[in-house]
Amino acid sequence: MNLRKHSPELDHEQHHPVHHAEEHTEGEGGHDESNWLVSYADMMTLLCGFFIMLFSMAKLDEPQYERVREALSKQFGGEFHSPAQEGARFMTQFIEIEGLKKEAEVRAEAVGLSIVFRSRLFFDSLSAEIRPEGLEILNKLIGAIRKREEMEQTKFRIVIEGHTDGRPVIGGVFPSNWELSGARASRVVRSFLENGFRSGDMISIGYGDTRPEYFERTDEGEWNDEALSKNRRVVIRILKKDATMIPMPQAPASPQDLPRAPAATETTADGGAPPAAPPPPQSPEKTE
Repeated sequence: MNLRKHSPELDHEQHHPVHHAEEHTEGEGGHDESNWLVSYADMMTLLCGFFIMLFSMAKLDEPQYERVREALSKQFGGEFHSPAQEGARFMTQFIEIEGLKKEAEVRAEAVGLSIVFRSRLFFDSLSAEIRPEGLEILNKLIGAIRKREEMEQTKFRIVIEGHTDGRPVIGGVFPSNWELSGARASRVVRSFLENGFRSGDMISIGYGDTRPEYFERTDEGEWNDEALSKNRRVVIRILKKDATMIPMPQAPASPQDLPRAPAATETTADGGAPPAAPPPPQSPEKTE
């Protein structure tokens, strides 16, 4: 009689072979339903990188971007001030401190700000050399612009515009208003360069008498001195470094479409009215 020794381990293997096979199969090649997360995360990463690349190559519409920021700030109860508005407030304080409210005006624009000076602050009649007192003010202004650059940690692009009134040039070294306005704008640019500004950040434009802001004649057809004085101006535009366009004043379709300048109001030292001025000559000389 052939007797085999009974083994509990052998008996267990003989009675449960399928169970071991199933465990082996599940451990080696079973399906994991979370595998799709890996592919999904890879796709999201690629899409995110793709849109970041598109955004880096896009050109932002700065005015529209500022309007969106303003709308969001107001929607959530905040107070919004664009960089141009902040810069305009800063320059307005400078104008007030220097006592130039009657000679200068600060205007906030979409791509920066502009400071409009009457030409008489800087230049004598038919001259492109800056007067000593005007040069002192200009140097202080340039210092204020430098300070603003440090506050915003940026560099500005500066555009200088020269404007004259509509009367023709009679005598002097400049044959026309074009040369006179261009020379004055270039002289102001030279002051910026002497104070450390890069020539690549400076632009000089002479408009002559082609961009008046006020109608220069009275109802009687005579020259309006206040309008002439306002049209003779130097405009300093402070633009963002990455500005891609320069705001250009529009030429009027007709001089009659321009607004009338308010009459100049002057008083004497005792508060009375000044004496009546003599009537202007029929062919006045150019007074810049």
